[in-house]
Amino acid sequence: MVKTILSLVITFALLVSAALFENFFVNAQFEKFSAAVNSLQEKVRNQTANRADAEAVKTLWDAQKKLLHIVIPHGDIAYIDYWLGEATGCIETEDFRDAVSKIEVLVTICKQLPEQYSVSIENIF
Repeated sequence: MVKTILSLVITFALLVSAALFENFFVNAQFEKFSAAVNSLQEKVRNQTANRADAEAVKTLWDAQKKLLHIVIPHGDIAYIDYWLGEATGCIETEDFRDAVSKIEVLVTICKQLPEQYSVSIENIF
């Protein structure tokens, strides 16, 4: 009986620890990426962005997604890849109006995606 209760307590503690680690890890990765996207957004709004700026954000994202594949499904990562590619194409052709709308989607994703993996009542039930 004591072994069973101890096993349950240890298992519960490990699950809570893993959930908290995942929460902090995902938030830390998205803070870096979100800062880069916000910087790119400001450059696009000022119409000073160029392909190198977009490629710098894409390079950062490529490094981040290698780590995030552990905890985030491929579909969510592919979704960010898609919008980042769309924004890069618009910036390259200097279509800043469309680039702003595509980067707005990226900003929204950067806010919503970490919330989906946070420890909260909504995500538990």
